[in-house]
Amino acid sequence: MINAIITVIGSTGTIGSELTDLLSNSRTSVRAVLRNISRVRELAGVVWMQADVSDNRLLESVLAGTDRLFLLTGNRAGFGKTQIEIIKIAERLGVKHVVKLSALGASPRTKSGLALEHWEAEQTLENSKMSWTILRPHVFMQNWLGEESKTAREEGVIYSAIGDGKVPFIDARDIAAVAAEALLHPEKHSGKRYVLTGGEAVGFQSLAEALSKATGKTIVYKPLSMDEMRLRMEKQGMPKTSIDSLLALAAYQKAGGATERVSEDVQQVLGRAPRTVLDFANDYRERFM
Repeated sequence: MINAIITVIGSTGTIGSELTDLLSNSRTSVRAVLRNISRVRELAGVVWMQADVSDNRLLESVLAGTDRLFLLTGNRAGFGKTQIEIIKIAERLGVKHVVKLSALGASPRTKSGLALEHWEAEQTLENSKMSWTILRPHVFMQNWLGEESKTAREEGVIYSAIGDGKVPFIDARDIAAVAAEALLHPEKHSGKRYVLTGGEAVGFQSLAEALSKATGKTIVYKPLSMDEMRLRMEKQGMPKTSIDSLLALAAYQKAGGATERVSEDVQQVLGRAPRTVLDFANDYRERFM
């Protein structure tokens, strides 16, 4: 058992819940921070703490006694300022190592407000006295558990505007596993920036085939034009800003190039290959049936 307190900010999301499980299984002392107390689970070694980390008045109590910190917050505009404040207080309170969940494309030159805020928080962390590990994941496979699972169940169809574009989607469980490794063995991962992708770039046709194989029912991929996808999202009541952002991302993925690049960082950190689309389909088959 590691004689350290690991605080997990963002402990109940797609990545954080898996990370909290992994840390619990490693017999580590975990402080899991959450806002919705109804999401508390019985886990060995885990103490749950209800707090809104955007409230600076609560941060000292959240971070007091913390040795290692996992930092993941919501991505609403302004989240970067929240993360910067957390990093500054963590440094002042003597936190030794921070693992920050960032974003692919975080840079001072990005046109994405989200990626820019991540980059600004990264800079604060890198310029602190703490050791750090930064994780920059590609698109999560678990995103398919929303719209794609709904249309697969109801229509046997998956829709996308990326055409034949391919993306090295990554299973969020692999992101959590890399985060756990960096938290449990910070000496091996200090000062590292990991780009986290799946083992190969795949398109939605491959997803439809994997889901068909896993579920035993025919699921097909129907590519839509940008205009068709916009109309579809408008009918669903999505805000215009969200539609514009998603379509801009789809256009980038459709064009290929940088968005297709595969990183070997998951393999190098975990000593195994990332989960495949078929692995995902088999593990989540019931959500598509």
